[in-house]
Amino acid sequence: MGTVLQKSADYQDSAGHLDPAGFQEHVVFQRFPPPASLAPFIEHFWVIRWDRAGQQPYISEQVMHRPYADVYISKEECGIQCTFRGRRGYRAEGLGRIIGARFRPGALHAFWHGSLAGLQDKTLEIQQVFPEVDNSQIEQLLALDDQAALIRLAAILQARDPRPDPNIESVNEIIAAIEADESIQTVKAAARKFQRSERWIQQLFQEYVGTGIKWLLQRNKFLEAARHIRESDKPDWAAIAYDLGYSSQQHFITEFKRVLGKTPVQYKKELTAPQR
Repeated sequence: MGTVLQKSADYQDSAGHLDPAGFQEHVVFQRFPPPASLAPFIEHFWVIRWDRAGQQPYISEQVMHRPYADVYISKEECGIQCTFRGRRGYRAEGLGRIIGARFRPGALHAFWHGSLAGLQDKTLEIQQVFPEVDNSQIEQLLALDDQAALIRLAAILQARDPRPDPNIESVNEIIAAIEADESIQTVKAAARKFQRSERWIQQLFQEYVGTGIKWLLQRNKFLEAARHIRESDKPDWAAIAYDLGYSSQQHFITEFKRVLGKTPVQYKKELTAPQR
């Protein structure tokens, strides 16, 4: 269980955060690797805390860059956040802390014991997945320091005795291939890569992830665009649209606003400048 206590390297992963510099400026986020017994199911444990006492609340806008699910525990609420497909805002107000664990894509299936189809964009009550976790246990966990609270959360997960599942590994292999190979931009290309039928891949993602694979392919495209915009002082909008396969710059702008809620120019203008 001791591996849970070894803090990972400082958090630098900006994928999914629409304003990563602002996120790092206003909240503290730490990740911890899972014990070996939970590594097939949990990507990392995490703690997020903030102190905004006497300050304006901070809203962190995010989109899901991978089809993750998280179990989280805080004084305000507890639950399991399933994969959300749209844009979400997280409010940091006053003094707060959240303890959580991020499931590997598809791995919530090992604890839910049913299809995840229809659970996208939903938050489940923690007792729906872990019925033994009552209010008393939650209060006891939250009274602990970060490391002890993570150990307690790991014990709750281990008590379910999740079993390795080759379909979870298939989901993660497909996602890794899509992220590494720019030529995989369609379900057909993914099916060809893994020598499977398109129907098999689509059913796998619906059953284990709850979202279609087309969503993942589209999401990668827009997050790549957001990264280019953040990293360029003067983005070449036409070049970005072309590189992402859009027929015109206007088509790119329209789709960017539909997914991220603002035009590329608005997005660039509202970014927090990285601290030097």
